Amino acid sequence: MKGLSVHLSKHQEKILGYLAVQPNMTTKDLAEMVFGKTVGYKTKEFSSIYRSLVSLEKKGLIKRIRVQLTWQRTTK
Repeated sequence: MKGLSVHLSKHQEKILGYLAVQPNMTTKDLAEMVFGKTVGYKTKEFSSIYRSLVSLEKKGLIKRIRVQLTWQRTTK
């Protein structure tokens, strides 16, 4: 059946890897891990990671667990 494989970007793969080690991380924490530097909330890096997280959530691979933008990997 087609459509079962999920294409992930490099950032999305890194995010899933980090969430596998530390299950609960904020968007800011993940952005800083992916980019290897301090990331502010209104930066292009933060926005990029947020978009990646929303995409992963739509694919059912992670879920938002609090309003403060903390994410957790699902069991898929």
